[in-house]
Amino acid sequence: MTSEAAPPVDEAPAEPDGRRWGAGRLAVVGVVFGLVAMWAYVVYLAIGPGRQPPIDRLEDPAFAEAAEPRCAAAVEAVDALPVAAAVDTAEERAAVLDETNAIFEEMLDDLEGMLDLVPAGDQRERAKAWLADWRTYLGDRQAYAEALRVDPEAQLLISEKEGQGRHVTGWIDEFAKANRMPSCATPTDV
Repeated sequence: MTSEAAPPVDEAPAEPDGRRWGAGRLAVVGVVFGLVAMWAYVVYLAIGPGRQPPIDRLEDPAFAEAAEPRCAAAVEAVDALPVAAAVDTAEERAAVLDETNAIFEEMLDDLEGMLDLVPAGDQRERAKAWLADWRTYLGDRQAYAEALRVDPEAQLLISEKEGQGRHVTGWIDEFAKANRMPSCATPTDV
């Protein structure tokens, strides 16, 4: 008996001409598109016309324009003195702090005299609050100088802003940055 063998059957399915867009692929493309759109919106808000000015920015820049050179002069005068942390003894450190604090005290007095450049109302209240924070910080520096005379291991303790849970230096720096007054930020001489 002769049996004829059946011709071999090709069991591989035929390849479709194009790629199939299944639900998984569509979901991935949708997620990627959504992420790109989200980041485009974030960039638009951060640097584009959708950006809101900082809350501490004064509408009239007259105060900031007058304050920056005054703060820069104070920083320059302080920079001419030794850095408090670099002197040999706690007593010398306290003496340097006394000198720098006097320079900053004079600066703050001058800045308070410039408050009439800030429009009355909320804007002026923000500037006054910033000066009050600076005065609080200056008081912290003075307390540090006094503590050094008693305890050579004393450390500078920074006050928190009432009800805010953050140091006053953060508020000082944010206001200075928002109003483009880099010299009026917290000094780094201690």
